[in-house]
Amino acid sequence: MSGVDIASLPPEQQEQILNSPSLPAPDGVVPNFDDPPNNNVVAHVLFPIWLALITVALVGRLYTRHFYMKRLSIGDYLLMFAYAVLLADFGLCYRMTAFPGIFVHQWDVRLGDFINFLKFVFISSQVYIFAIVPIKVAILLEWLRIFVPRGTRNLVFWTSHILIWTNVIFYLSIVVALNVACTPYEYNWNILLQGSCERVDTKDTNLSASVFNFLSDVLILLIPQRTIWKLQMTTNRKIGISIIFAIGLLGCGAALARLVETVLHATSPDFTYTFSAVMLCSGAELTCGFLIICIPCFPQAFGAIEFSKLTKKLSFRTSLEKLRPSKQSSTENSWSHQGRFATSKPVSKHTDIDEHVLLPVSKSHPEGPGEQQLYENMGRAERGIIRTTEFEALEDYNSNPTNPNSEYSRQHPWV
Repeated sequence: MSGVDIASLPPEQQEQILNSPSLPAPDGVVPNFDDPPNNNVVAHVLFPIWLALITVALVGRLYTRHFYMKRLSIGDYLLMFAYAVLLADFGLCYRMTAFPGIFVHQWDVRLGDFINFLKFVFISSQVYIFAIVPIKVAILLEWLRIFVPRGTRNLVFWTSHILIWTNVIFYLSIVVALNVACTPYEYNWNILLQGSCERVDTKDTNLSASVFNFLSDVLILLIPQRTIWKLQMTTNRKIGISIIFAIGLLGCGAALARLVETVLHATSPDFTYTFSAVMLCSGAELTCGFLIICIPCFPQAFGAIEFSKLTKKLSFRTSLEKLRPSKQSSTENSWSHQGRFATSKPVSKHTDIDEHVLLPVSKSHPEGPGEQQLYENMGRAERGIIRTTEFEALEDYNSNPTNPNSEYSRQHPWV
């Protein structure tokens, strides 16, 4: 139907053309316009998972950069821009998933619906570019920040800068080429108009973009590896760091799969079916791009949390549980300071515990309710003693505890 001036046809004939199959069905196959076979469940599962992973990763990175490192870089703003564009891209993909659907054969799609589908494909292909370019530039800027000391012009510096500008220039040229390819402009998706795309071969353009996309992903992955393995650290740490950055292998795999599917798409007349695989590979690649730059920030985010204080509190409560006295142990195992430090009431109670438990020592009220009273007393104390308790321990005390400069007075100001 290409080249037909449909506007000059009678309304009945126009409707007949728009309701016809967009591709002749194979012999023995009846087009199914109402409920065609599809794999929409794949998109309904993958896109929410990808969006959740991207959102968590980006929020974790921005949290670390803003609250822990106290600054946002150009790469962070590029990622926020890419995230906004990605939402638009995923929205378009989900719209195409709703209709005509994922992995739906073109002969099961009416021509009028196929024209609308081509319009969404044309827009989505360019939105994808405006999402992937900021991600790649942000990753390369991160390599410069991590692996290039200030004032240094090493291999990482030059390679990263070359890749940054090469990606920006190449992808912008792709966008320009796609928008000037056809005359009139609407002929990019409306094949019923009279027009041509002689300026640019869009199939070759898309194929070259996929090849460049894969090669640039591989180079971005390889840039930090040489520097990582030259660092003075243990082999295990080198492997661990390499694994973090090797998340990019997933992105390279998605880019390679996208390249393969693009070749199949360009050589197949079944446009709607083959484009579904290209769309899914693009979503996977965008997800991996966010993960490779955001995941390395997570150890810093966890490191910013004062786990040591939390661990001490948990250990303290565990020690209190071990201090829970029984009637027998309170009789057989109670002890008190002797000599000058003896008091009329026991200082604390000792149960059968492991010899290597760190046991907090404090003075408790005689009528206190077990470990809760002990906990309150220790909370009011200015300073306490924590030591490893052993049954055959030798303790030395200052002969003059009343001296304000003595160690005992310093550690037991409440005595």
